[in-house]
Amino acid sequence: MRTKQNTEILCGRNTVFEMLRAGKRKFLRVYWGIQSRDTKAEELRQMIQTRKIPVLECSNDKIRQISGSEDHQGIALEASIFQYADLESVANKAKEDPKGGFLILLDEIQDPHNVGALIRTAHLCGASGLILLKHRQVLVTHTVCKAASGAQEYLPIVQEVNLVNVINYLKENGFLIWGAAGGEGQSIFKSEPKFPLALILGSEGRGLRRLVRENCDALVTIPMEGVLDSFNVSVAGGILMAEILKNRLNFSK
Repeated sequence: MRTKQNTEILCGRNTVFEMLRAGKRKFLRVYWGIQSRDTKAEELRQMIQTRKIPVLECSNDKIRQISGSEDHQGIALEASIFQYADLESVANKAKEDPKGGFLILLDEIQDPHNVGALIRTAHLCGASGLILLKHRQVLVTHTVCKAASGAQEYLPIVQEVNLVNVINYLKENGFLIWGAAGGEGQSIFKSEPKFPLALILGSEGRGLRRLVRENCDALVTIPMEGVLDSFNVSVAGGILMAEILKNRLNFSK
């Protein structure tokens, strides 16, 4: 939740823990309503004390009001707002990755839980960054941060206006552009990426937009069995990124 003081309030044990561990933001105060003394709670207490962050003991109902979330897990943190990275630095990071760098581009994905899950997966699979659109797409909100379990603190995330312009910029910098297309293109299990690589994931409903699709170097798909027509986008993204990770590990040998 965004506040009037140009800060935001995020909640949930994992989210707060990772924000504190990363230490990339300014922390103003913690709202504490955890009653248990389990290992995670004690770790949080220790990190908060070490960083000398003011703590306000309050009820869980008060934390719900402050955070705007029912699933706050008894803790909320007020911190400086999330800072986006710039495209050039993220592209350079991918190009310089000795394991084979890759970026994730999201084309108008609007579900915050899917975006959060993709941020988490991208970080764990070694992506150099993730690129979001400024319009018609959810950005890094408190819901996204909670779904990402704090991974947004470690993965550089870029905001851009025009995805086709981003694609052209990446092509000029030597990136291979893959578009994820359900039922079209070559099987991801038969595709060999060339690094640096950019993988584009389309929206939950219509997938990749026409111009985005036309500007891809190749379309990749996940073979499926069963009667349903597609995977959830965060699941599909996870499968595709796991396959890229496998190739990264082989690339670096």
